[in-house]
Amino acid sequence: MLLIPRLRHILLALGLLLGAASSQEANDWDIVVVGSEPEAIAAAVSAAEEGASTLLITGHDRLGGLFVLGELNVLDLRTQPVNLQKGLFERWWNLVGRGHSFDVRRAQRAFERLLDEAGVTVRTGADEMVPVMEGRQVVGVRSGDDVFHAGQVIDGTADMDFGALAGAGYTVGFESLGLKARMVDTLVFRIDGVDWQALRRGVRERGRDYAIQDEWVAWGHFGGYPAAYRAQEDGIRLRGLNLGLQEDGSVLVNALLIHDIDPFDSASIAEGRARAEREAPRVVAYLAEELPGFANATYSGAAQTLYIRESRHLQAQCTLTVDDVMDNRVTPLDIAAGGYPLDVQILTRSDTGFVFGAPEIYGVQLCVAVPQDVSGLWVVGKAAGYDPIAASSARVVPFGMNVAEAVGVAAARAVRAGAEPAQFAADEAQIAGLRERLLERGAYLPPVAAREPVGPSDHPHYGAYRLMLSRGLALGGYSNDPRLHQETTALSFVYLLSNVLERFFGLDGAGTQLVALVGTPEGPLTPENANHSSRAAACLLNASESGEIAVEELVGAAPGDTLSRGAAYEVAAALIEALREE
Repeated sequence: MLLIPRLRHILLALGLLLGAASSQEANDWDIVVVGSEPEAIAAAVSAAEEGASTLLITGHDRLGGLFVLGELNVLDLRTQPVNLQKGLFERWWNLVGRGHSFDVRRAQRAFERLLDEAGVTVRTGADEMVPVMEGRQVVGVRSGDDVFHAGQVIDGTADMDFGALAGAGYTVGFESLGLKARMVDTLVFRIDGVDWQALRRGVRERGRDYAIQDEWVAWGHFGGYPAAYRAQEDGIRLRGLNLGLQEDGSVLVNALLIHDIDPFDSASIAEGRARAEREAPRVVAYLAEELPGFANATYSGAAQTLYIRESRHLQAQCTLTVDDVMDNRVTPLDIAAGGYPLDVQILTRSDTGFVFGAPEIYGVQLCVAVPQDVSGLWVVGKAAGYDPIAASSARVVPFGMNVAEAVGVAAARAVRAGAEPAQFAADEAQIAGLRERLLERGAYLPPVAAREPVGPSDHPHYGAYRLMLSRGLALGGYSNDPRLHQETTALSFVYLLSNVLERFFGLDGAGTQLVALVGTPEGPLTPENANHSSRAAACLLNASESGEIAVEELVGAAPGDTLSRGAAYEVAAALIEALREE
């Protein structure tokens, strides 16, 4: 039975005083939320506000996850032309009161206030939290000698650690797209001695191409100076700076990238962190030489936890795909809205990151938070059911808190209705009621309407471009311009086909094998060398006949013509279709 939170606490306290409440009764909850991330807090607060007895349990000593322990204090917001970050996130944001940046101590106090006002019981510093299972159903959480029985459990850990222990299926990084990589990690560090007003003046003098700034935050490339830094430690890189001023005058820096960390290995995390901590003071000394206001800057420590951008992706009842995002898809079943660009931070030591496109708006359905093969469990945060490219937008915390708020409300309603998460998420009547309640709570749900896809959808090669983009083989950038008319080279086409073989057909080492067959051709891409490379690619899959594409007819070219990037995508798409049919 769901109890009004404050009343529940009063009754429980009286029971304990009278000796009438057993330890078993004290550990029975409608909802148990595992984790201390902002998304975990949002889910716990919304569940409790809907009348569910709610416990938030975490192994950390403080609340706020990435925003507090990771000290990531520059917000990735989408406020134009419509503010998408409404509801519970906006309530927290108003408590913090600092625009696109915030003070991490103020952020922690705001989270604590929301939890307290909602009547959530909080347990920090818990021992390892493991699922209590009945078959494939999660029925509680065990921590040390304590067992917390739950109507339903919400995994709000940063990397879906609890769900993985429960047996929920997942992929890691970009492996579902045939690429063994994930976005690079970051150590946020702190600098004292920055003259913030001098920094602001210097930024204004140099213009918006140098950096963008306001009273509390500055971000940008800063003339390319940070990116030119050469680290002494292996696998460390500096990128453009996100600088956030704190109330004590210190400045937090989100810019120090760490390669080659295993996010599931504590020793690997510690080793990567140690490399970054050794490098950070050198970075500060370097910045002090060039950046305005940094002449007296000194290193003063680093965040308690790393910023792990990407790890697990839940195999959910439904998946938010890059096509959903690129189509600006909104449905009557959506429970939150996103619009942040498809910003894939650096994947390997050799790249500089990718922006696949910038959507107008897209919706997400409740089923992304429900595992395929485990009942009694919801998953919120960046590990929810998003494909890797879609996740480059959906991973941002404001959007995650919007989704988590909806999950908290849904979980409370599901417990009341005696429905499992998968059952509830598939019930359109329940979703309609959930949407109505979310609107009452101040959430933003976009109007359902047909919208144009992202990019040049009227271009004859747009479909082929989108197919390549779905596997991370094409880019639209912030401007949504994939430059389909731009001429391309024969060598670029060989690289494209080698990636096609790996990501569409799982052929490991395709690049080396294809180069062995066709070499490294020079000059522009023509119908002749496009056909030659296509036949070679098909041969590697023992399907040589499928490589006969008839390029001239396919893309309307004459022999010897130089083909465009869009035409290259079209030929690659035709080869994929032919190989799939064989």
